[in-house]
Amino acid sequence: MTEMKIITYSDQKYDNPVAIVGFPGVGLVGSILTSFIIRELDMEVIAGVTSADFPPYTLIQNGNPYPPIRIYGCRRENTSEECGDLVIVTSEITLRPEQYYRLNETLMKVFEELGIVTVIALEGIPQFEEENNMFACGSSKASRDRIEGLGLKKLDEGLVRGLTGVMLYEGFYSNMDVIAMLCPANPSLPDPRSAARILEPLSKLVPELKIDAEPLYKEAEEIENKIKQQQEYECKVAPKDIQQLYG
Repeated sequence: MTEMKIITYSDQKYDNPVAIVGFPGVGLVGSILTSFIIRELDMEVIAGVTSADFPPYTLIQNGNPYPPIRIYGCRRENTSEECGDLVIVTSEITLRPEQYYRLNETLMKVFEELGIVTVIALEGIPQFEEENNMFACGSSKASRDRIEGLGLKKLDEGLVRGLTGVMLYEGFYSNMDVIAMLCPANPSLPDPRSAARILEPLSKLVPELKIDAEPLYKEAEEIENKIKQQQEYECKVAPKDIQQLYG
């Protein structure tokens, strides 16, 4: 397996930063919400992660080409002892399962250099029927204590996949506070509505992260309308197609 390379774009220093990690998963929840926050806060790219094993593409942003996995940062005026400046790791690519171990090692190096001791991982989980409960779990007692008051159900028994799962048990081993927020989402389509739902409890973990989620809900309505229009169209043309096929 090819080594992962860290590309540094900025030497900006951050005070007591907290990291939010969002990767593609069920409903693309993590990627949608992290990308939304990055745009709303106008965060700058401070680093990237690349590898010859990654899908060969670049993201063009403000005219500049960046690797598939990017790290953004911003200074915040209102900070606290538990949460200072903000760093976000995001991507649009889905890695092979074995690559998440190497990626976790790479990100831990970046977090150590930036002085990050708290990581919040955003993850979508398959939604079954009308089940809409969001869950949360943590790698340490401190992180689990912070889950109290978020309005989320504690996940005491269960399975967490992907990068979030690896970060949880590595955080437990290395004494890093990792909080995983798990939101039910549509497993078949991008689900900005579920991404918007995570924003409220997330803002309790990251003080002053008060961002209007209305654009995400609007995007969800547009997707739902397109699906409805497609279904209506298919219902209209299906009888004709069947008649032509069997008539």
